[in-house]
Formats: sequence, C-alpha cells, structure tokens
Amino acid sequence: MSARTRLLVLLVSAPLIVFVMLGGLLDRVFASQETYKHIRLFSEVISLVTSNYVEEVDVDKVMNGAMRGLAEGAGADSAYLTPAQVAFYQKGSQARGDIGVVLTRQYYLRVVAVGDNTPAARAGLRTGDYLRTIDDKPTREMSAVEGERTLRGERGSKVALAVIRGNAAEPHIVEVAREVIPPAQVTSRMAGNGVGYLRIPAFGPSTA
Repeated sequence: MSARTRLLVLLVSAPLIVFVMLGGLLDRVFASQETYKHIRLFSEVISLVTSNYVEEVDVDKVMNGAMRGLAEGAGADSAYLTPAQVAFYQKGSQARGDIGVVLTRQYYLRVVAVGDNTPAARAGLRTGDYLRTIDDKPTREMSAVEGERTLRGERGSKVALAVIRGNAAEPHIVEVAREVIPPAQVTSRMAGNGVGYLRIPAFGPSTA
C-alpha cells in the first residue's frame, strides 16, 4: 500500500471512527435525557398531588402506589414490595406449607404451572385457571409474588380458592391443604433414536 493510499484510508477512517464514537455517546445522552424527563414529570405529579389534593396526603401511601405501578409496568411478573412486606415474607418462608403452583398476573392471578404430585395437582387445579380470590381476598390488586406468598401457611392448614376455569361465568371454590413441598427433582429418560429427554422443573442458583 502506497503512502498516498494509506493517507486516504486514514482520512476516511478517522471521521468514521469519530462518528461511531459520537453516535454511541449521543445515544447514551439521549437515553439519559429521556430518563430524566420522566423523573421530572414524576416529581411534578407528586408535587401537584401533595399540594392540591383536597385532603391531607399520606406520602408513604402515594409513593408505595407509584412504586407498585412502576414495577407492574415492567411486566406481569414484576412486583414492588415494601420493606415490611419483604421482612414478613422472609420471616415466614422457612418450613411453611405450600400448595405447589406458579402464578402470573393477568387481570386476576393466573396459574401457569402446577407441580407434579402437589396439593394443587391433587385438588384438580390446572394450568390456565384464574384465582379470583384467595381465602376471600380479591387477587385483582395482588402481584404474582404476593399471591404465591399468600398461598403459603402452616402445614396442614387449608386455603380456599375461587377458581375461574375456561369460559365459566362464575368461579367454583376449591379447598387445598398446604404441605411442605420438597424441591422438585430433575428427571431424565431416553426418548429413542439417540434422543435424551431432560426435564428441569425450575431454575435456581444451584441449577447446572
């Protein structure tokens, strides 16, 4: 490559590199500006609510509601828990009874998985069932995390679920006895023709 050619390549490449670098920087700046724009709007709304509402505003309640909405806006399986809720759930998470379902939120709480040979499976719960209430507590405002924690309780105690299935207009009540459920086991088998089947019921820190 001649000196003239190298110079031409350098003259063409340098602006391109600068353009790419500036493009990445500008993307970060614009993303940051967009974030700050929403934060400013959020701050303005809080100021308007606290200053102009007809009654005295419970700021903690307002902020908890805002944080809850923020988490739910990220997706049906996201949830915001207050420090008190986290402490309560952590305190009661050891050796407590459960029924063996995984939930998501879709207007009401919806069953997305039922563990094999669990109280829920034996009681007839199915994937796709909606839980309208849990022990007469409406699930409309519950997150999936809250719902799963509410289903837990003392071993041997029962929980009453108002279940909506398919196109049913009204729910039917299902009572499920809680049990201490052992961790689900990974199972495997050969499906033939050199194909192996591996079933991993849940992923966790020790899943490998």
